[in-house]
Amino acid sequence: MTDTPNKATDTPEFAWEAAYRVDARGLPCPQPLLAMRRALKQLAPGALLHLVATDPASQRDVRSFCTLSGVPLLRAETREGEFHYWLQCVASGTRKS
Repeated sequence: MTDTPNKATDTPEFAWEAAYRVDARGLPCPQPLLAMRRALKQLAPGALLHLVATDPASQRDVRSFCTLSGVPLLRAETREGEFHYWLQCVASGTRKS
């Protein structure tokens, strides 16, 4: 996955704008990650989550979480000091421990 400073290439199979949005702007580490995890637990498998954060540590934290948990990180962008991440919720039984 690569970052783009402005906009990532849209993949037509995802409704990016319809994603469940978690606004973690202004929250310090580890709060954006915790808010994202809470939301993922509530969403149905296949649902799309859009996390918005201003904490630079979220770049490392979100990627590490996705790698370790098996939750797909579909898209990541940086826009005007904000970090945007789109993740796809997976069935709880299919996540890595």
